[in-house]
Amino acid sequence: MNLPTASVVPPVVIAAGGLGTRVGSWSPYLPKELRPVSGRPGLAHIVDEAAALGSGHAVVVHHPYYTPLIDWTRQVLAPGALARYQTLTNQPPAQPSAADCLQVDFIAQHGRYADITSVLNGAEHLRTGDFYVVFADNVDPTHDALSTLAKATPLDTPAVLAAPFNVESASDHGVIVCTGEGPVQRMVGLIEKPDREQAALLEAECGIANLRLLQGRMRVTPGLLRHLGAAAHGAAEPKFSLVLASYARSHRVDVVTSTKPLTDLGIPNSGGAVREDTARTVVPACS
Repeated sequence: MNLPTASVVPPVVIAAGGLGTRVGSWSPYLPKELRPVSGRPGLAHIVDEAAALGSGHAVVVHHPYYTPLIDWTRQVLAPGALARYQTLTNQPPAQPSAADCLQVDFIAQHGRYADITSVLNGAEHLRTGDFYVVFADNVDPTHDALSTLAKATPLDTPAVLAAPFNVESASDHGVIVCTGEGPVQRMVGLIEKPDREQAALLEAECGIANLRLLQGRMRVTPGLLRHLGAAAHGAAEPKFSLVLASYARSHRVDVVTSTKPLTDLGIPNSGGAVREDTARTVVPACS
C-alpha cells in the first residue's frame, strides 16, 4: 500500500498534555517532550515525523502548566526556524525540510487531566474525525513510525502501532492481546502496564505471538472518536488505551507491528520520580 499524497493525508494530534510524573525530579522545570533525543528535543523529532508522513497540519495539545514556554517552542519549531538560528550564529543555513511545509498549532489542554482529553481537544481544534495521534513521550528519531502505521492499513480503519512483546518492558506499556497472523493483526483486548507477574501470566496464557506492546501511535476515525467522546463523560478519568480496547470489542482495530524501538521520554531518573498508574485490564481474550 502506498503512502497517501499530501493532499489526503490526515492531520496529526500530538498529545503532550501530561505533567511527566514518572520523571518528577525534573519535569516541574521542563516539559518531558523537550528532553533531548539524538541531540534534538523529542518534540522536534515528532514534528519531523508528522511532516515525513506527508501531513500538512498538526496540533500540539500541551498542559496549561507549561504555557509560558510555548511561545519559545512555537518559534523554534516554525518553518525555517533552524535556518534563521544558523544565520544568527554565522553557520551555513540549513537546507529546507519537510517540516517547513507543516503547520503546527499549539493549544492548552482543557478539561480533565487525562490522555483521552488531549485527543478530544486536538480533534475539536482540527474539526475532523480523521487524524493520527502521537503521544509525545514516545519518540522515533528516524521519523518513520507514523508512516509505517499509515502504509499498513486502510485509511478508514482505526489502527495502532505496536512492538513485539517483551516481559521486561510490559510494565511501561499497554499490552495488546491480538488475533491473526502477520505484521497486521486485530486487537481483542488490552492490559495497561501489568507488573512482572501479570505479564508472565499473560505470556503463558496467550502466547507471545498474540501479545504486543502499544507504541504511542494511533489512527482515529469518526466512529472511534464518537466512542472516545462518550467515554469521556463517565465518572472516572478515561484512559485512551483502555477506551480503544473497549471499542475493539465490537469494531475492527488493526495492530501494526514494528520492530523499530522508540525512546520513552518518561523513563524515571534516579531519585524523586513518581510512578504513574498501574495495571487496568480490558478483555484479555486469548482466542
